[in-house]
Order: sequence, then C-alpha cells, then structure tokens
Amino acid sequence: MRTVVILAASAALAACSSTPAEQPTPPAITLYQCAAPAGMTAPEHQPLRPVGNYTQEDVALYITDLHHWATRGWRKLARVREHADKCVASNDEDDED
Repeated sequence: MRTVVILAASAALAACSSTPAEQPTPPAITLYQCAAPAGMTAPEHQPLRPVGNYTQEDVALYITDLHHWATRGWRKLARVREHADKCVASNDEDDED
C-alpha cells in the first residue's frame, strides 16, 4: 500500500514539473471608437398631442408636426450612420498604412 502511495505522489509531482502545451494566439481584434457627437444624438421632444375638446384641425396639425418630427429623426439617424461609416473608413485606411 505504501508503495502505491509513493508511486502516486511521485507521478503527481512529475506531472507538475512538465510544461503545458503552447496556447495558440488569438486573432487580432480591431476596435473602432466611432461614437457620434452628442449633438447628433440629442433627443427632440415629441409634438404635444391634442387633449380635451379638440377639432379635426388640431388632429391634422398634430399629425403634420409628428410627421416633421419623425422626418428629422430619420435624417439625424442617416447623419449618424454617415459619421460612423466615415470613421470606420478612416480607421481602415490607418490600418492599411
């Protein structure tokens, strides 16, 4: 029994002295810091909904204001996308140099 314990302990100690296999290096990851300026992402207040005793004209004006508000939002989003695309393109050019 004593011999088995001694053999097991020596095998365990021999395993500790061996070097582990070389780990493969992970591929390089390119991170882009392309945050849009705060002015491009500032929220705009929604048009106020008509309340109480409102007319069809009030509803029509609200829908028109809502349409303009949404159009400005989509234009802002397009400018943010253009900004991000330009930033990524400039970083790609830097990587190629």
